[in-house]
Amino acid sequence: MLRRALLLVSFLLLSLAAAAEDRRYDVPIGNAPQRGPADAPVTIIEFIDFQ
Repeated sequence: MLRRALLLVSFLLLSLAAAAEDRRYDVPIGNAPQRGPADAPVTIIEFIDFQ
């Protein structure tokens, strides 16, 4: 039972990762604070809402 659940979760995660490859967006970061080299192949943007 546990093995089947782990396989299902693994399948779902792989499916989501494959679907995520199709969605790419160019987001201008302007003068926003950043870390790392400016010519990095990947940029991770985190949106936070403090309430």
